[in-house]
Amino acid sequence: MLALYVWLLLMVPYAWGNTEKTIFLGPSPVQLDSKTYPPFDHLRLVSLGPDNFTLRTHLKAEFPSNGTRKGTPSWFMLRNLTEGQRYEVRVCWAATQPTAFNLEAYELETVINVPELISELSEYASKPLPNINSHVSISSQILEPGVEESVQLLRIITAADFYTTNHTLMRNVPPVSVDIILDPFILNILPQSLLSTAIYTTAVALFSWFVGKWISSCVRQIAAEPTKQKFQ
Repeated sequence: MLALYVWLLLMVPYAWGNTEKTIFLGPSPVQLDSKTYPPFDHLRLVSLGPDNFTLRTHLKAEFPSNGTRKGTPSWFMLRNLTEGQRYEVRVCWAATQPTAFNLEAYELETVINVPELISELSEYASKPLPNINSHVSISSQILEPGVEESVQLLRIITAADFYTTNHTLMRNVPPVSVDIILDPFILNILPQSLLSTAIYTTAVALFSWFVGKWISSCVRQIAAEPTKQKFQ
């Protein structure tokens, strides 16, 4: 029974289907002001945090080109994080849209000090916001200068992962419908979204163990009855 319980816990992550993720620790809080981080003074990015931890949207995709570009980059801001806490960001999408994703979480200092990243981020932020199907917040509308906050930047690279004889689809890859989920870890061990599954699995395992023990006891009693009658 214990082996079955462990096997179920190991198999739960694979039941989500098409899922790609990245895991990181919440960074130290920083002051989000124009003096410290001038590139982010007027940056407009969709943000996720404890109050809005899930986002349904569409991401642009393209085919990788000669190994120089892995796909189309999209940038998001992860806000109100807890320093030192473990987080997981997942991207889930339908199997009807074969796509390859690459997720990376960066601290602000890292993005500023890498010219390729800050250039890519600036280019993305200058374009219209993606098609959002849920209520979200925009970073430029809620960043308060002088207030310290733990923030990460999330980059998602989306690449088409299919081949078809339809030349239109090969030239113009349709946007991919995705769910982006920010999931904190409980005690830096278990993703919060798995808590209910772990409780349910534990309850089923304990119930099965007690029922099995009771059935085993009943079977032993029934088997012992003929022996008692024989000696009587």
